[in-house]
Amino acid sequence: MSNAYSPLFTPIQLNGTCLRNRIVMAPMTRSFCGQEGVPGADVAAYYAARAEGGVGLIVTEGVVVNMADARGYGGVPGLANAAQVEGWKEVVTGVHQHDGAIAPQLWHAGRLAHSRATGGLQPVAPSAIRASGAYMDVADPSTLTGEIPYEVPKALTEAEIEAIIQQFGEAAVRSKEAGFDAIELHGASGYLIHQFMNPESNRRSDDYGGDVERRAEFAARIVQAIRAAVGPDLPVIMRLAQFAINDFEWQTWANPDELECTVKRLVAAGVSLFHASSHRLNTPAFPWLHGANGRSLSSYIKEFSGCPTIAVGGVSYSATVFESLGGGTCAVTDPIDAAAMIEAGDADLIAIGRALISNPDWCRKVEAGEWRSLLPFGREALMSLD
Repeated sequence: MSNAYSPLFTPIQLNGTCLRNRIVMAPMTRSFCGQEGVPGADVAAYYAARAEGGVGLIVTEGVVVNMADARGYGGVPGLANAAQVEGWKEVVTGVHQHDGAIAPQLWHAGRLAHSRATGGLQPVAPSAIRASGAYMDVADPSTLTGEIPYEVPKALTEAEIEAIIQQFGEAAVRSKEAGFDAIELHGASGYLIHQFMNPESNRRSDDYGGDVERRAEFAARIVQAIRAAVGPDLPVIMRLAQFAINDFEWQTWANPDELECTVKRLVAAGVSLFHASSHRLNTPAFPWLHGANGRSLSSYIKEFSGCPTIAVGGVSYSATVFESLGGGTCAVTDPIDAAAMIEAGDADLIAIGRALISNPDWCRKVEAGEWRSLLPFGREALMSLD
């Protein structure tokens, strides 16, 4: 049946992998993997249900590359050892049984971690600059008062940077061993890769800091390490954003020329797909230059990269993720903007977040034009994987 939402449900090729539609499950931290960071049967069932519901590509919650200073929160999964690989194999098998594809989101929290989650280790960052805002962890309810400040991080040495780059490469090898179809790197939301890109958090004067090109060097070298480890064929996705979770007004790129420089450096390193994260799909990337009707981050990245691009932000709900996590009303809305973005060529895929927590069958409902039957999202949904 053809309708206004049909553009979301056409197949697309990604580095030889055929996705059945344009719907991506966005990465969302769930924190159900315990102290050891090993996904269990409940996590496998959670992802399998979304594949069974019709999602083309699942990007997992953030998966840390070490079980020490990379861990931003309690209960997050890792890809740092053999036990974690075995846990992820079960997840991947469940998704594949329902004809879905799946990628881990490799992650290092950097200065947005806290010694409460790192086993007492001081968080690390490009520079020793404390993040603004309050540290909160859904796995540690005592932090949800918003009264715990971030800690002053340790500035990484060049040797420590090289070690983290190697950890990403090793995690990519484990990803391939677990059977994942692609790999995403978390270069958004104010976490470590993003911290290197932003001049507020990166005051370095070596190869990893200074102008916009050098601030992209850390991310580029991670991509190069992954390509050297897993070869040219596995899709490598880079998630980018202007804002950070602790500071929604963060500005990573002052203008389109700066963004273009970063994007082209990442393409040269081996990125094959970009994931553009915004408050809403059509949020202008540079409102201070072009006003409220300016182009979206996804549109710019697609043009500058020449690569397929995922757009994410606010699909199906009236409140942004930050408003809804704060307890705001989150009514169901028409996802027609997502289909229109595909039709306009401003994105190739659309990522769905909270709506897939509350509606594992989101794809079936929307494809049938029955979006009004979607369930609203409330932050209490984060308390279980049901």
